[in-house]
Amino acid sequence: MASNYASYKTYYFAFHDVEERGLTFNKNSVKVYVDNTAITSGYTVVTEGLADGCTFEVKFADLKQISAVKAGSKIRVEYTSKLNENAVIGEQGNVNKAKLQYSNNPNDEQGGENGPTGETPWDNVIVFTYKTVINKVDDENQPLKGAEFTLSKKMKNGTTTTVAVVKDSEGTTFTFNGLDDGDYVLTETKTPAGYNSIKPITFTVTANHAIEWDGTGRTDVLTSLSGDKKSGSAEFTMTASKADGSLTSSVVNKPGSSLPETGGMGTIVLYAAGAVLVIAAGVYFGLKKKNAR
Repeated sequence: MASNYASYKTYYFAFHDVEERGLTFNKNSVKVYVDNTAITSGYTVVTEGLADGCTFEVKFADLKQISAVKAGSKIRVEYTSKLNENAVIGEQGNVNKAKLQYSNNPNDEQGGENGPTGETPWDNVIVFTYKTVINKVDDENQPLKGAEFTLSKKMKNGTTTTVAVVKDSEGTTFTFNGLDDGDYVLTETKTPAGYNSIKPITFTVTANHAIEWDGTGRTDVLTSLSGDKKSGSAEFTMTASKADGSLTSSVVNKPGSSLPETGGMGTIVLYAAGAVLVIAAGVYFGLKKKNAR
């Protein structure tokens, strides 16, 4: 709040927010804090009949009615929005901009929204999102039908969230949209007939950003994008495109059936079968020698 806040009889204050169509605002998520203390009254959240293309506004008709607000107080508005099917993938991103409107004349008798006000420049925050494109191929790098995949993100609380998949008409290219930074697990849930299965592949999506300022305010810039394999037996090298926000890799299935690992149950069975054959041979030669007598 302004240092001369005490000079005002009334004080209008409003938070204006504009979100692009790739973002869906959650009205019930709005929280307001005065100097880190939550308040639940003294303001309204407006979503209809707004100018300047605003998605919503948080309006304080008169901050002077909130006793906790004083000169130097900091008001914080928190809310959540979710990326939707219209989200732009890649470096263009999805713009969420906000500005403040506030009373700027302590001598004004009218006050409120219709009184003299000032405003800050728009502050732009860009929400970036990415996609992973998986091409299923055989050992000769030819498209291979018959596979199915799931992609899960590892959350900080230890749970996982499944990412929706979009397949091409041939069923050989799998696209997972709406990714952000973090660890993901790609699992082949169905293996093409006659081919070996692959173990789940864990990879990390890393995106770096920078903040740029100009005469109108702040904007975020995507500076780099990468995807790096952490575990898994299959060959997996991701090619990144910052422009369209894609991380693309081929996943190879090799023909044939995998043999059991050494020490596995199948190996023990083979050893046992071999022992039976040796014993049987011993009995046969023993009988042959006895008959020769």
